[in-house]
Amino acid sequence: MSSRLKLPERQTLAEVIYQEIRSRIVTLQLKPGEMVYENNFATEFGLSRTPVRQAFFMLAQEELISILPQRGARIADLSTQKVKDAQFVRESLEYNAFVKVAELWDSSEDVFKQADRAISSIIEEQKESVVDQDYIRFMQLDEDFHNAIIKLSGNQTLLAIVNDMRAHLNRVRYLELQEAHHEKAAIEYHEKIFAAIKSNDAELSGQLLREHLRMLEKERELFFEKYKEMFI
Repeated sequence: MSSRLKLPERQTLAEVIYQEIRSRIVTLQLKPGEMVYENNFATEFGLSRTPVRQAFFMLAQEELISILPQRGARIADLSTQKVKDAQFVRESLEYNAFVKVAELWDSSEDVFKQADRAISSIIEEQKESVVDQDYIRFMQLDEDFHNAIIKLSGNQTLLAIVNDMRAHLNRVRYLELQEAHHEKAAIEYHEKIFAAIKSNDAELSGQLLREHLRMLEKERELFFEKYKEMFI
């Protein structure tokens, strides 16, 4: 088994392979329209084709690949409509979660004390990733920040839906990060949002979240036009 793949507790081989391939798709290591094959991944990871096939099925459910019988699978094209749909759904769902957590936050409870330490650590690691110009790490930490707050809402179904929607959006965000360099502004929003949550200011938390998620909306339209050959 490849050293790239480590099996966390409570995760199957198929889930670990799915996460690895998904990461390569999101960070455009696997390009839109590129063909990929079960055999190649099975050889790379030193595994049978069965968990790879299961991982392909999960990726197909997210519409990140199209499985072509007897021919492998094709990485999904970048879609402006999917990006817009994902942005709309993500904002709607995360807004409700962040507002709820701001209402629930109680600094005297252990669960929130632990969350405070974990989320503060994520923000500091994000700052380090900016210094290192590690865009992949920055994006992962960005997801960690949002996921940590959504988890505190107690809605695991919501977390799963948001993560699914992010996949298509994040492929474009990865391109934007390398060109627009809005990382510092994103971190500033994270700090302001988290401060509002800890102050139990639900209205401000929701307002800041919306501003944060819409930060690149106007620039994104220009981005679509500039790189229109990459999108369908």
